[in-house]
Amino acid sequence: MIKKLLLPAFLFLVIISNAQSVYNFQTENIPYENLTGSTSLNNGAVWDDPGYTIPLGFNFSFGTYNFDTIYILEWSVGGVLSSNPVDGGIVPLFVPIGQDLIDLGFTSGVSQSNISYITEGVSGSKILKIEWNNVGFFDDSTESDFMNFQLWLYEGTNTVEFRYGPSAINNPAESFEGETGPQVSLITSFNIDTQQLDDTGYFLSGSPTSPNVISLNPGDPVVLSYLQGMIPNGTVYRFLRQPLAVPNFDDIQFLVYPNPATHILNFKTKENKNQFSIFNSLGQLVKQVTADKSSLDVSDLESGIYFLEIETSNGRAIQKFIKQ
Repeated sequence: MIKKLLLPAFLFLVIISNAQSVYNFQTENIPYENLTGSTSLNNGAVWDDPGYTIPLGFNFSFGTYNFDTIYILEWSVGGVLSSNPVDGGIVPLFVPIGQDLIDLGFTSGVSQSNISYITEGVSGSKILKIEWNNVGFFDDSTESDFMNFQLWLYEGTNTVEFRYGPSAINNPAESFEGETGPQVSLITSFNIDTQQLDDTGYFLSGSPTSPNVISLNPGDPVVLSYLQGMIPNGTVYRFLRQPLAVPNFDDIQFLVYPNPATHILNFKTKENKNQFSIFNSLGQLVKQVTADKSSLDVSDLESGIYFLEIETSNGRAIQKFIKQ
């Protein structure tokens, strides 16, 4: 077992802003399904602190990084991944579970905890899915606590999802290493050598069903956070790359109404001519128009959450609205 400090952390939606790399956070409940036809990484071998190389099958953009290979970090705790396997330098970190994991069959020498992956979908919209099946906790002296979870990476939208399946936690004091619950985070850039954030870090705390998101920027003091209790079966934590940074939001007087909207979305701005773009909750562009009017027809949009981006001579800004 190798332990190293790693910074942890329809519809509930949080807009995380004022950062170099900006992501929106959602949590949803979707029935959990084990992967079928996936490629095993441990191939029946027992593991502790596993180190595996996983090809995505496409290029993925995360923060300031672009990569087509992801690694389960051998120098970490079993459920932490990065685009760079080296124990040093500045790297992004994906942390669906930050506690120290182990194969439930480690003591017997017969693996009970398969780690596998599969890339599905057509070019342009593929999804890499990585699964930790029936994994245990190193500090659990009962050797009976377990959980199931997956990491999904989406081509095109560059969405990150942590998906959680069945679990049994009867010894939380040991399995959670003296904390209240799992450690979950998404860190766009972390300096391993200085143990400091080089870009934004998102850390979850509070209720596992509707967690609080603590957003830390470069230079902020690092605060470790934990969920309060185990993550329920079927929970999905989704991080969506915001379509744009909003450096000049305060310089643009921008109001949308009514919200929720049914047919017409009105807006107020001091600019005479603007370009408007509407993105869905996955960050996909669904409508774009250049107009000098004060309303947009949204009757053709499906019901859901959207983001209206305004681009003017003074910069860009974004507002969330709901289409009923």
